[in-house]
Amino acid sequence: THTLTMKFIQDDIHIVKDLEIPTDDPQYVLDLIESRGWGMSTLIVDNSDIFPTNITAATDDIRHVNLMPVYGLNVKSMLKHETLVLTESAVDQITKKIIFALNRTDVEDRKRLNSQGPTEQKLKLEQHRPLL
Repeated sequence: THTLTMKFIQDDIHIVKDLEIPTDDPQYVLDLIESRGWGMSTLIVDNSDIFPTNITAATDDIRHVNLMPVYGLNVKSMLKHETLVLTESAVDQITKKIIFALNRTDVEDRKRLNSQGPTEQKLKLEQHRPLL
């Protein structure tokens, strides 16, 4: 959340409706980045790992523009790229994950598991085994 906050403060997060573009020409994407004032290195994130054909073909040969599904988004990738472009569905997914993490009810169990490691549990199956 800290990295997203810093990107937001620096005005380096931009939200688009979807990733549909009219052509697969790389110059179209380069012109779009320049006209919108996005940084030279741009990370484009969508909720799905299957991206529209035109955006995939257009960004294939542009080394400083990368496509990533939201489940692969990480701090290193956000710091590596100057601009983060999120689709509306990606923002919804990230919001759900952050709200879930902030409202977890198993925090104490997770702390214990992380500090003590897993414990062996003995199963009491003998009482349920039929006598032969």
